[in-house]
Amino acid sequence: MSILSRFIRLVRDMPAAEARRVAANRLGFVRLVAAACFLAVGARVLILAADVNAEAKFYTPTFEQVIRGNIQDRNGQMMATTLPAFELYANPREILDPYEAAAALSSVLTDMSEEQIFSRLTRKSSYSELAWRLSPKKYADVLRLGIAGIHGRRKLVRVYPNAEAAAHLLGGVDKDGKGIAGIEYSKNEDLAAGKDLTLSIDLNIQAILRQELSAQIDLFEAIGGAGIVQDIETGEIIAMVSLPDFDANHFRHASDNQRFNRAATGVYELGSTFKIFNTAIALESGQFQASDVIDVVSPLRVGRFSIRDYHPEKTPLNVAEVLIVSSNKGSARIADRLGAEMQKEYFEQMGFFKAAPLEIPEIGAPLIPSRWGRAEIMTMSYGHGISVTPVHLTSAVATTVGSGMVISPTLIKRTTPNDFDVQLFSPDTSAQIRAMMRRVVSHPRGTANFADIDGYAVAGKTGTSEKTSGNGYNKKANITSFVSVFPAHDPKYVVFAMIDEPKPQKHSFYYATAGWVAAPVGGRIIERIAPMLGVHPVDENSPEIRRSLMLELPELNKEEEAKHVSF
Repeated sequence: MSILSRFIRLVRDMPAAEARRVAANRLGFVRLVAAACFLAVGARVLILAADVNAEAKFYTPTFEQVIRGNIQDRNGQMMATTLPAFELYANPREILDPYEAAAALSSVLTDMSEEQIFSRLTRKSSYSELAWRLSPKKYADVLRLGIAGIHGRRKLVRVYPNAEAAAHLLGGVDKDGKGIAGIEYSKNEDLAAGKDLTLSIDLNIQAILRQELSAQIDLFEAIGGAGIVQDIETGEIIAMVSLPDFDANHFRHASDNQRFNRAATGVYELGSTFKIFNTAIALESGQFQASDVIDVVSPLRVGRFSIRDYHPEKTPLNVAEVLIVSSNKGSARIADRLGAEMQKEYFEQMGFFKAAPLEIPEIGAPLIPSRWGRAEIMTMSYGHGISVTPVHLTSAVATTVGSGMVISPTLIKRTTPNDFDVQLFSPDTSAQIRAMMRRVVSHPRGTANFADIDGYAVAGKTGTSEKTSGNGYNKKANITSFVSVFPAHDPKYVVFAMIDEPKPQKHSFYYATAGWVAAPVGGRIIERIAPMLGVHPVDENSPEIRRSLMLELPELNKEEEAKHVSF
């Protein structure tokens, strides 16, 4: 006889009262067992939740925090903002079938492969991150999959609507929303307090600068490039580009090369662009006039080194012509007469001895010689032996060809008049330098003919220099640059374009120097941005403009091959 049958018979033979008592006791026992099971399950859930919270607390921002301030461009276009999103994570201990779960999740989490997802779902942990900022739509798509062990929590994330635009300047934040690079880092205190920030950047100009530089990099198979547009009067950086760049929304995944800011961090020997400053110092010192004749024919040796010109001259040149045709020998002889102390004094006031006062942490410090002997001052006159950032160069050019006041660069929109109070060059010196730089572009023997844009009176200077390599120079790796101002008679903006390691091309007659590489892109940039900046075409033959750009110079030798001069 079975136990159940015995129990039924026993109950049947019992008095009714006794049967009810036994049934009640047994029911109470069942209730106790059920309650114990429920408590055990509840305790386990609490333990798992505690484990998840313990492992995930680093990634969990509090919603009581102040929403980080927005960053916008000078016209009010959004550059960085904070939006709600979701963090998605898994508890591998709760995943029933990791193979099936990984296959399902891969249809939504398209940034990861099925194998990567599977690896995260099988970690020996109760917390495994799947996505640290998921859009509400994608989060809803994940929930619809109904996978046990997949969890999410709402959070605030930093978003950069323009992706790569000004990524080096914006920088990025960590998972807790704290700035770790760029403006996000340097202005973290204000932004974290909810204060909005307006940059000097114009996103429209930024886009043009990036497009033109990128096209030229591709055309000459270069490894990178940089560009700057700067307001001469205020020092505001209107656009700054470094290529290659990265999507600011994925700062963590960018390579070191992508994060490197060639416009503000990289220091380079910028070659013959420094002849602008050497000539300005010469005129300002009173030791030279634009018409003074310089010997550029005789051999020039300093120590055991010879200084040569790209195109040797057959007759002497005056000071203005030295700049226009870019004579190394002429610049060196001028610097030699000026002396080290004067060169050091001017270079220091132009900011070449310290990092530029820009509002990002990624600023390169100039490399200057430890001794200023005769060889050093002569070679620095044409940009060799001294390395600065492009920001240093554009600010120094703004100082030299503008009002002569020392210009300080900024990435923050200036709403009050600047307080520049150091008059480094006289208005007369600045005007003469502008006139010479105009001829660098417009004269047949100038080195930047390909930047001559009708109506905008572009004035500029090219620079080609070999990149340093160990204790010497790499003759196969050039930095080509072109720094310009426009319009020459009333300069408003400095435009700088640099192409890093361009390769000789058939269409450039196998030249890869600044006159062929950097000058053309500088001209195209000016042609596109001038109307947007309110600079209108002018008639350069009008008496007023002719007077402002006139120099009484002898006629230069119009050698056709001089178009290939590209220092």
